Amino acid sequence: MNAVDLLETQHREIEKLFKAISGAERSNEKARLFQELASQLVGHDAIERQIFYPECEETLGMSGELGEALVEHGIIEFALFQADQALGTPEFDYKVKVLKELVEHHVKEEESEFLPKVRKAIAKDELESLGEELEEAFEDSQEGDYHAPLFENLRQVLAGVLKPVPRGEADLDARN
Repeated sequence: MNAVDLLETQHREIEKLFKAISGAERSNEKARLFQELASQLVGHDAIERQIFYPECEETLGMSGELGEALVEHGIIEFALFQADQALGTPEFDYKVKVLKELVEHHVKEEESEFLPKVRKAIAKDELESLGEELEEAFEDSQEGDYHAPLFENLRQVLAGVLKPVPRGEADLDARN
């Protein structure tokens, strides 16, 4: 599957999970679905920010859409962290609703503005190869607990980092 198709497929899966969470009546079912959603979002974030966006920047340059997407990822990470911390509390539903709205906004802009430009700028065979790389990285991300990568991403966001840097690299606030 090519990279753009893979990302759009993941967007649909995330939408289904949000819908399932809002329809779940038992708190343990909501928690289970949320943990699946969080794992999917953290994995999706990782493949976009660490692999897909850098490839797009190399081909298209740092466009307004790409810069906004990177900022939106940071805001989504923060909202995801807040919802995760609110699991089992009365505030959980509110925080998941805001997270959903942020994700919907990001997906709408990405799919209507950015991804069509990517489809035109990157050759089909390169998109296929990139898709395989993204899929493999996503599968790897699903093997572990989502908390450690979420906390690392949030640490970088709070340090003002626009683009992700490898864990442990010093001077985070000087990197962008």
